[in-house]
Amino acid sequence: MKILNIIDIPWNSGITSYVMEASNGLLRNGHKIFFAGVKNGLPLQIAKENGFETIEICSRKNPFVFGTVLRLVKFVQLYKIDIVNAHTGKAHFLAYLVSLLSKRKFVIIRTKSDAIRPQKSFLYKKTQKIIVASEFIRKRYLNIGIGPEKVVTIYQGINVTAAPLPSTRYPLPSIVGIIGRLDPVKGHKYFLESIANVLKKFPETKFLIAGKEENIKYKELEQLAEKLGIQKSVEFFGYVENVFEFMSKCSIGVITSVNSEAVSRVLLEWMACEKPVVATLVGCIPEILEEKFLVSPCKAEALARKIIELLQNPVLAKNARETNRKKIEEKFNLEKFVTETEKVFYEAINNFTY
Repeated sequence: MKILNIIDIPWNSGITSYVMEASNGLLRNGHKIFFAGVKNGLPLQIAKENGFETIEICSRKNPFVFGTVLRLVKFVQLYKIDIVNAHTGKAHFLAYLVSLLSKRKFVIIRTKSDAIRPQKSFLYKKTQKIIVASEFIRKRYLNIGIGPEKVVTIYQGINVTAAPLPSTRYPLPSIVGIIGRLDPVKGHKYFLESIANVLKKFPETKFLIAGKEENIKYKELEQLAEKLGIQKSVEFFGYVENVFEFMSKCSIGVITSVNSEAVSRVLLEWMACEKPVVATLVGCIPEILEEKFLVSPCKAEALARKIIELLQNPVLAKNARETNRKKIEEKFNLEKFVTETEKVFYEAINNFTY
């Protein structure tokens, strides 16, 4: 197959991670993969670094879309593209415009791996398949009237060989970590509020926070930690390049999001590192994590109780570690991710009426 991915966002995100993992796997299976992206955008840069042939398209704010459409038409015809895979709503519309003008007929697939709620659109009638990264997203499509036969859930796979297992398997020191962008939706406030309760039972426990500053600054979190009287037990790492290296320092992973998590790659990464995880009941998290480790969002006391349960019960923590790693190896591995994606692509081509 010859597949053209259109990803018109300039920033790196979960969308980029999802498409790159799938594309590298499809490439290994002998397919030809191409990328269309915004000039100087991080997705296009990453695609080039991965060795994919690319074509530049106009930015989202550029009104001169017609030139981009003509370039894509030429590209599709020159490389005899079989599938155009759109990763955003605007990319989806671009794919449709190209299909109107191209002599080369191709399958349109919409891949959805972000938290933006889908809207009703005539484009779905022109789309052979919709690939979604969680059942949470799939239900949103069904709620706007898309037929269930058209929407397929394919969870992103994790490279388990890249995730280090604990060098000393059991027990691990009591270090509780959270990693993710600093934004109110990620619930860092509730993580900090839970710490005081944990320290009453386990005063030697350390807490680590890592992630890129966005709508919250580290200074704000440091001030809250001081106000709560927990500053000596909390270490702020800032942005870390290697997620797995950070996770390897921790004995428990925590996700405190109050919303979003339509796709939760960080949960899969914690699990791949063989860590027990306490997480909030949002997005796709209940699809993946055992119910007994879930808490309602914005509930610092409930969060603290779950952390304490793991700290005071080594058998529970050990079982959680092993269950999480096994689940990644069996259900969320890279091979399964690529195989399922490839299967959907073939089905779309075979059922396409030229």
